[in-house]
Amino acid sequence: MDDTAERLEEEIGFLRNSEIFGRLSTEELKIILDGGKIETHSPGSTIFRIGDPSDAIYVIKSGVVEICRAKGDRDKISVVAYLGESDPIGEMAITTGSSRGSLARVPQMAEMLKIEKGAFMDLLSQIPELSISLLAILSKRLEDGLRKQRAAARYQHLSGKLEYFDLPTIIQTLATTERTGTLTITDQVEGVFAVLYFDAGKILYAKLGHLRGEEAFYQLFQSPIQDAFTFKGGLPPGEFEEEEEIGTTTMGLLLEATHQQDELKVLKSSYSDSKRVSRPQSKTLSWDDKETRDLAREIWARLRRGETIAQMVREISTCEYRIYKVLSIMNEKGLVG
Repeated sequence: MDDTAERLEEEIGFLRNSEIFGRLSTEELKIILDGGKIETHSPGSTIFRIGDPSDAIYVIKSGVVEICRAKGDRDKISVVAYLGESDPIGEMAITTGSSRGSLARVPQMAEMLKIEKGAFMDLLSQIPELSISLLAILSKRLEDGLRKQRAAARYQHLSGKLEYFDLPTIIQTLATTERTGTLTITDQVEGVFAVLYFDAGKILYAKLGHLRGEEAFYQLFQSPIQDAFTFKGGLPPGEFEEEEEIGTTTMGLLLEATHQQDELKVLKSSYSDSKRVSRPQSKTLSWDDKETRDLAREIWARLRRGETIAQMVREISTCEYRIYKVLSIMNEKGLVG
């Protein structure tokens, strides 16, 4: 492939991967590209609002776009989907002539091909295959519904900086849109911090450092806010084992994570120095709670060896909250000092 062909492929690659334009030839894709205009949208900008006329179709070249809808009170909107590279926006409304039913905004930065309605209608006349493709897509969506059709986009790629995105909202959106794939959270040096695998919207596996399953998920919300996220559709990573499968629903995990996150702040207020060494005040441990008995015994043994809370958090296979909770009960009973 010569330099000119490579440059052309770079320009039209996002269209080639698009649901609407994927069937078209290279020459036809070039016509599509020339029929619109590439726009750059800065963080926080709005592409269109609810009620705006459907006067253009967009195709994302790079970045992520939030799709928001009103629930009840028109002033209160919530994120219902994240769209990424090659995804079209407004392809249904532009053919029906209805006004925008959603708000589209850019959390970070994004590039999009904007094709005005008149230009798009001309393209439908110029390229018969485009009309056939659009008809097939709209027919399919009438059968399955728009939400399920987009949720079935198995290999969709989403990414962004967490300073612009709310992690619980990302997780809830992946759940409600029934996505299947891996959500990776990275730290400031772009190392993998945590990995969550979704199966049709349900979190099936989670990994964070030495933690697995629910404990890894809860620890994600008990750790400092990380740098970035990436979601890629597909099968689970080979590192997950069947016995690590999570049984709790995604919403149940989020509710418990919020509860633990709030209570941990209170528990930590009694232990301002995680490197402080607490000593057992008796030779034996008396512990009645069966659910936490094994954890209490492990913490007790580590306290006897002079370990700090920070050491225990790094090594014990449970989230930070549970360690602090057991230590708090030990402290209330006068077992440690």
